[in-house]
Amino acid sequence: MPMTEYQDTGPLKIGPDLDLSNLPGKSVIVTGGASGLGRAYVEAFAKAGSFVTIADFNETAGKEVVQNLAGKAQFVKCDVRNWDDQVRVFEAAVEASPHKSCDIVIANAGIVGKDDLYTLQDPHGPPVKPDLRIVEINLIGTIYTAKLAMHYMRRQPLESSRDRCLIIKASIAAYIDNAGSPQYNISKFGARALMRNLRRTIWEENIRVNLVAPWYVRTPILGQKVQDYLDGQGVGFALTEDAAKAMLKIASDTSVNGRALGIVPRVTAPEGYMDLDKDDYKEGDIVKTWQEIALATTRFLVE
Repeated sequence: MPMTEYQDTGPLKIGPDLDLSNLPGKSVIVTGGASGLGRAYVEAFAKAGSFVTIADFNETAGKEVVQNLAGKAQFVKCDVRNWDDQVRVFEAAVEASPHKSCDIVIANAGIVGKDDLYTLQDPHGPPVKPDLRIVEINLIGTIYTAKLAMHYMRRQPLESSRDRCLIIKASIAAYIDNAGSPQYNISKFGARALMRNLRRTIWEENIRVNLVAPWYVRTPILGQKVQDYLDGQGVGFALTEDAAKAMLKIASDTSVNGRALGIVPRVTAPEGYMDLDKDDYKEGDIVKTWQEIALATTRFLVE
């Protein structure tokens, strides 16, 4: 049965129990799945009985994960900025999966790092083109992944028993200013915008789309200097295992659509994740009126 149009239903009720009975045999793709949170997602879905395709540029780490999972995963080397690389990932996932399918796609690949967008330069010299690698990986790569997810999911017969789910990885930086890292901020706001846009359309094809937005987590992407500073300030960290649980929640609960789950310290939410409930405007907010007008006007703008 086709899904209904996306509606704001208020905060999602989250409890301690997960029913993972519909995950065995599912074909899952995780970009950036060789390390950090991506690896945690891969291992969680493999443990739940899914077949996972890891797309990552780190061949050594990716093959190590596959070896540890003994037949429950495969690795495909991929630079997410490269469209053809990503196509190969999806083709391999469909070919090797138990049901020749593409069921769950996690657009996870992302980086942080030195951002020279507003680096001071010699005002008397020529302007220097900024390095946009962060935007290219975090946003352009995610757009490629989303486009391919929809393409390969559309190939499958629409069956009531076959749920199809795209999960976009963002960050709490998609909701707050992240001074000093404009490209990271831009890319994560962009990922959030992608989810909000797609939730208005792809429900018509029975594809769910959701977003996961982690707070600070102790992973290799977060340098030790930053971790030490946050510890010194008494800032709590979110947990890797809770990020994986949030992914499993979205993938297994077919009622979750168009939502953004924040991965937060357990002092903030007992389960370590919560519905952020920040992507819909409330009654009385003028932006809600503008949103409704924009949605009604969209079909004229895209013709």
